[in-house]
Amino acid sequence: MQISARLEYDGDETRRTAERHPAEARATARQFKGTTEPVELTDISTHGCGFSSRWPFVVGSKLWLALPGLEPWSATVVWYGDGRGGLAFARPLHICVVERYVAG
Repeated sequence: MQISARLEYDGDETRRTAERHPAEARATARQFKGTTEPVELTDISTHGCGFSSRWPFVVGSKLWLALPGLEPWSATVVWYGDGRGGLAFARPLHICVVERYVAG
């Protein structure tokens, strides 16, 4: 399986995008100085992930995402609604780390 990231140019701005892949992983999300909440990853890329959760998240909030076998990773909630959301990682994950959580 090969997973790749790419740069897209949008006018004068460079916008990083990375191909997302279905994921199967349970993790925990903890807002800075807050409580932890279990989340289920739905997709993942080097630059972010999708998740589902019973706990509502506030767009723009910063949190730590703890994936199995990985140190807590800093992320920002970029969207949330109806029990699902998306995170943007503060630093990209290495492609080998992403492949570890890809479903199948």
